[in-house]
Amino acid sequence: MSSDLPDPLIADAFRNLNSEDNLPVLTQHALWASWAALFLVAAFLLGLSWLVIDADREAEEIRLKQSTDLVAQSLEARVTGTAEILQKLSMRLMHSSDGGFSAASAELSASTLMTDRREVIEIALISKEGDVQHAWRSTTAQVANIFSPGANIQDAPTLRAIGLVLASDRSTSTPFYSSPNSDHVFLNLVVPAPTRAHVLVARLDLTGLLKGSEQRITNAHYTFTLMLNDRPVAGRQAPAKRDIATSSLAAPILYQAPLLFLEQVPGERMTLSARSYEHALFTTNRMQYFTVAGLAVMLLLAVCIVFYYQRQQHHSHRLLQTEYSLRRAMSESAVVGLRVADLSGRILYVNETFPRIVGYPADELLGIEPPYPYWAEKVKPSLTAALRRSETLPESLRFQARRKNGEAFWAELRLSPLLNEAGRPFGTIGALFDVTPLVTAKTRVEAANERFTRVVESMASALAVLSEPGRERLYFANRAYRTLFSDRPEGAATLLKKLEETPASVQSEGIFDEESGRWFDVRSQPIVWTRSESAIMMIAIDITARRELELAREAQVRRAESTQRLVTMGEMASSLAHELNQPLAAIANYANAAATMLASGTLSKEREAQSFQKIENQAQRAGRIIQRIRGFARKTDAKLEPVAVQTVIQETLELANIQARKFDSTITLSVAEGLPIMQGDSVMLEQLLLNLLKNAMEACASAGTTNRSIELDVKLDTPDTSRIRFSVIDHGPGIPEEARPKLFDAFYSTKNEGMGMGLNICRSIAELHGGELIMRTTPGGGSTFSFTVPVLTGDDVTPSAPV
Repeated sequence: MSSDLPDPLIADAFRNLNSEDNLPVLTQHALWASWAALFLVAAFLLGLSWLVIDADREAEEIRLKQSTDLVAQSLEARVTGTAEILQKLSMRLMHSSDGGFSAASAELSASTLMTDRREVIEIALISKEGDVQHAWRSTTAQVANIFSPGANIQDAPTLRAIGLVLASDRSTSTPFYSSPNSDHVFLNLVVPAPTRAHVLVARLDLTGLLKGSEQRITNAHYTFTLMLNDRPVAGRQAPAKRDIATSSLAAPILYQAPLLFLEQVPGERMTLSARSYEHALFTTNRMQYFTVAGLAVMLLLAVCIVFYYQRQQHHSHRLLQTEYSLRRAMSESAVVGLRVADLSGRILYVNETFPRIVGYPADELLGIEPPYPYWAEKVKPSLTAALRRSETLPESLRFQARRKNGEAFWAELRLSPLLNEAGRPFGTIGALFDVTPLVTAKTRVEAANERFTRVVESMASALAVLSEPGRERLYFANRAYRTLFSDRPEGAATLLKKLEETPASVQSEGIFDEESGRWFDVRSQPIVWTRSESAIMMIAIDITARRELELAREAQVRRAESTQRLVTMGEMASSLAHELNQPLAAIANYANAAATMLASGTLSKEREAQSFQKIENQAQRAGRIIQRIRGFARKTDAKLEPVAVQTVIQETLELANIQARKFDSTITLSVAEGLPIMQGDSVMLEQLLLNLLKNAMEACASAGTTNRSIELDVKLDTPDTSRIRFSVIDHGPGIPEEARPKLFDAFYSTKNEGMGMGLNICRSIAELHGGELIMRTTPGGGSTFSFTVPVLTGDDVTPSAPV
C-alpha cells in the first residue's frame, strides 16, 4: 500500500468537517430590487394602457354620436321625402269632390311609389270616419297587410293621427309600432287629401330603412334601436355586423338621437338609440400603441432576465449551504458509525455515532493507525491484512470488538475507497455497524433450526414438501420419508394424488401405497416455501398395523353377522320346515288328484290347466321362501344404496310371520304415508329388524303373557326429518334394570340358550347407518327398541308406496 499522504486540501477539508458553516450569507436586496422593478414596469404599463384606452373611448363616443346623428338625419329626410311624394300622389288621385278617381291611374301611381320607395309596403285611402276606401300593397312585402278595403281602422294612434291631419291639414306620423307576427318596426305616415274628407296613409318599414341607412353611412360595429318613450319597440332591429356576444365583456357606449318625423302626435317621444360594444382601439393610428407595447415588452423581458439569473444565483448559494448542512446533519445523526482514513489507515474523521459504538471518545480515535484499540486481540492480525486490500476492493468485515469498558460486541465494517479527481484512491471510508443483536439472533435461529431438524428427522411419520404445481421437485424430506421413498418426489406425489381422488368420507380409512405395501393416513397443506415459492406439505402417518387390526375386526364382525344369521335360521328351522311343508303337501295333493282323474279318464283340459296352475303357484311360493333364506344367510359385505321402506318391511315380514305363528304372536304394522327412499343396506336392515321382532316374540312367549301383539311403527324422526325411525314395541316382561348397562355388550344374553351376539350386532348395524339402537320401557310394561336410517338426498327421490 502506498504511504503517500493525501492531498493537503483534502486533509484540511476532513479536519474542518466539524467546523461551523463558513459560506457567505447573501442578502436578498437584489431579489427585492428585481421585484420592485417588475412592479414599477407593470404600473407604468397599466397607467399607459389606461390613458390610451380612455382617449380612444372619448374618440369612440364622438364617432358614435356623429354616426347616430347622420343615421337619424337620413331617416328623417327619407320619411319627409316620402311624405312629399305621397302628398303629390294624393293630389293626382283626387280629381273630383266626391273622391272619385281612375283605378288604373291610382294603381300605377301607387306601384311606382312603392317600387321607388321600398320602405313603403302599404298605401290606403281612408275616410275621416276611419273606413278604408282603397288599399295598395307592395309586391315585395313579406309581412301581413293591415289595411283591407271596407275595413274600419281600430288602431288608436292611427285614428288620432288622422284626426290631427284633418284638423291641421298637414302631414303627420304615428308612433313606432311592431306587428305580432313580424320582427320589423313600422311607422304610419298620414297626409291630407284635397277633398278634406279623406286622408292617404302609407305604412313604412323602418327596420329595412334603418338597415340601409346604417350600411350607407357607417361601417362601425354599432347596434341601433328605435325607442319610443325611452323604451325599445319590440322586434329585432338593425343587428350588428357580427355577434354582439363576442364583445360583451367591453363596457358599452350609449347615445340617443331624437327623431322628428313631420308633425308628430303630441305626447310621444321617438328616439334612435346607438350602442358601441367595441371602441376603436388600434383602428386609427396604431404606431404609438405598437411602440409603447414594444418598449414595455423589452423592458419587461430585461427585468425578467435579471430577476431570473439573480434568483438562480441566490438559489444556488442557498442550495449549497443547505446541502452542506444536510450532509453534516445526516453524518452526525446516522445510526451507522462513519470513519474516514488515509491510505496508511490513520483515522482522519469520525462522526458522533462511531465513538458511541466503539466506546472510545473521538479525540482518542483521530490520528491513530491500525491495529485499533477497539479490536479484539485475536482478530487484529486478520483485520490488518484485510485493510491492506481495501485499496483495490471494497470489503465487508465482521469481527469481535471490545469497548473501552471491557464490554465485548460484534461489529461489521463496510469499506469503500475514496477517489480523487484523477480516479486515484487517497483513502477509505468505512461504515461501522453494531451487529450484536443480529449475530445473537442468527445463533438462536441456527440453534432452533437444528432442534427443529432433529425433531422432524426423528418423526415416525413421513414428511415431504413438494413444488406446486407439477410436484416434480422435492424441496424437503425427513428421514422417515427417505427410508420409504428415497429422495424421489414420486412417492409423495402418488399419495397426494390418491388422497385427492379418495372421497372425503372414506379418507379416514387410509391410503394404500402399492409400492411400499403399507397403509398411510395422509394430510396435506399448501404453504409458501422460501423465495415465495408455492409448495405443498404432506405428512403420511403409517397406519398399517391399525388398518390391519380394523380389517381383521371387520372380517370378524362379518363372520359374527353370518354366524348370527345362520343361528337365526337354525332357530327358525322348524318353523321354516313347517312353512315349506304346506306348499309341498299342496303340490302332492294336486298331483295325486290329477293322476287319479287321468287314470279314470275324467281329467278334462280345463281341470288339467287348473291343476298345473295350482301346482305352479305352490312351487313359486316354496321357491320364494328358499330364495329369501338363501339371500339372508349369504349376505357378507355392507352396501349402502337406495332402498324403499316397503321393501325392507315386506322382506322382513315374510320371515317374521313364520316365527310369529310359532310363538302364537301377531305383528301390528303402523307405517306413515309418503315416506321417502332410504339410504341403507337392505339385508342388514332386514337382519336388524328380524332380530328385534324375534326377540320381542320370544320375550312375550317366555313370560307367558296374554298380550303377544308386537307393534312395528315406522315414521319420520322428530325433530330430525332427514332420518326414518323404526320402533319395535312389545308388551312382555321388559328388561331388568341391572341388565340394561350390559345389554348391548358382546356375549351377554338374558336367555339361557343365547349366544349374546344378537343385540351387539344389531347395534353395529344401526351405527353403520349413522344412528344408534335405543331401548326404552314401554308404558304399561314391555320394551321398545328403536333405530333410525338416513333418507336419500337428491332430486330423484320419490316417496315409497304405502305398505
